[in-house]
Amino acid sequence: MRPSEAAHLAREALARGDSAQAGAIAERLLAEFASYPPARLVRALLAEQANDSDSALDDLRAVTSVEPTNAEARAAQARLFQRRGDTDRARMAARQAVELVPTDPEVLATALEILNVEADSLETSAAVLARVHLNCGWPDLAERHARAAVTESPERVDVRLTLAEALWRLGRLPACEAECRVVADQAEECVRAAVMRAHILSERGRTAEGQELLDRIGRIDPEFREARELLGTLEVHRLVLPGAVEVSLPPEILRQSNGSDNPSAESPPAGGADSSAAPAAEPTPANVERERLAEFSGESADQTLPPPTDRDLPESEVSDDADASSPSAGDDAPVAPEPLRRDDSAGPQESPDVGEPSADAAPRTAEDATADSVAADDEPTAGASFSTFDWARHLIEQSEWTEAVRVLTDIVAANDPDEARVDGLLLEAVAHRELRGSAWKLLGDHYMQTGRPQAAADAYLRAANVAGRSTG
Repeated sequence: MRPSEAAHLAREALARGDSAQAGAIAERLLAEFASYPPARLVRALLAEQANDSDSALDDLRAVTSVEPTNAEARAAQARLFQRRGDTDRARMAARQAVELVPTDPEVLATALEILNVEADSLETSAAVLARVHLNCGWPDLAERHARAAVTESPERVDVRLTLAEALWRLGRLPACEAECRVVADQAEECVRAAVMRAHILSERGRTAEGQELLDRIGRIDPEFREARELLGTLEVHRLVLPGAVEVSLPPEILRQSNGSDNPSAESPPAGGADSSAAPAAEPTPANVERERLAEFSGESADQTLPPPTDRDLPESEVSDDADASSPSAGDDAPVAPEPLRRDDSAGPQESPDVGEPSADAAPRTAEDATADSVAADDEPTAGASFSTFDWARHLIEQSEWTEAVRVLTDIVAANDPDEARVDGLLLEAVAHRELRGSAWKLLGDHYMQTGRPQAAADAYLRAANVAGRSTG
């Protein structure tokens, strides 16, 4: 699975109080990507729960070095500083969290509690205006307010990064590079500043240096999410985004996430157990493939693959079923009614007596057998089924733009509860010129569905800009 999907599992485990699983997933991610922000944030929150403020603050410093605009990390810092009695630093971190315009109500509530103010009592600062204007696609206004905010708080690296991005979007690359260097002095691993610097290097003809810098970002942001978001707004660029990586979690962690460590879920019911459930417990090739794809896609096995048919079962099982219903069993043997298969589309039918063919049945010809064989070959096998997300990526890879837009539209309409997963897929689509306008529009729709109106306004404006360039 993708690192972001594994991090999402860790956050779910943390939310339900399963600290052991959350910590195991975070450590597994950090073993491969030592500075991965979502994993370090989970570890920091676990350390905060364990009253280990030193370790928590160390991880939070690493997170804010990579993502200076991470409002949740700033709010966590504020809580830890307040616990230590450092009121001034707690209020400073809480003020930063508020001015980063957080979309998480819990983050905002934490910051307001530490500042001891009501939401409607907050003063509008230059930093807030700069951030709002940048999110809405107005970089000229964002630059004006960001410069005022930098003058008020020159130590604020998040404000400096906002100014650098506003300059980058305005095409003022030398000024942007100067601000990015200041950001790098304060936050050495800032991914957003590194992406802008890589693009600036490539625009100056130093594409190899820019590509090398972009490749180094993969150690921190293995899915290149921020690079895809920023570079996807450009009409054209010379940089090549590496393919997304995957991380494998140990089976015991996945079993915990699926709840299969519960003994009642594994042991069969006492007494009269339903014999029809027995084949499901057998490790048949079809079941193994269903479980593997379900773990990869994050969906249940029933959603990922169709129910197994006779072609998916071992020969021994098929022959046993055939013998049970064969006319050769004798007229005296009790005959169980044949269950209706899930793939029978014709509905219930009256079966003739065993061993006696229907009088109305027409004799089968060679042409009928050939047609059945072709139809069977055209049916998808169990291992060839994809989740909707996998199918969308496959269509994009094959440059099937029209069909990809249709599938992406269906994904947004389905309103998947995993917001980050949908965000990542649409941001990947934005990186392709042929999908850019439609993907920005769908991203705006998704932001509105998930309660992020400011981000939605930015996405809609980008979609309008793409449409204007295509018609101009």
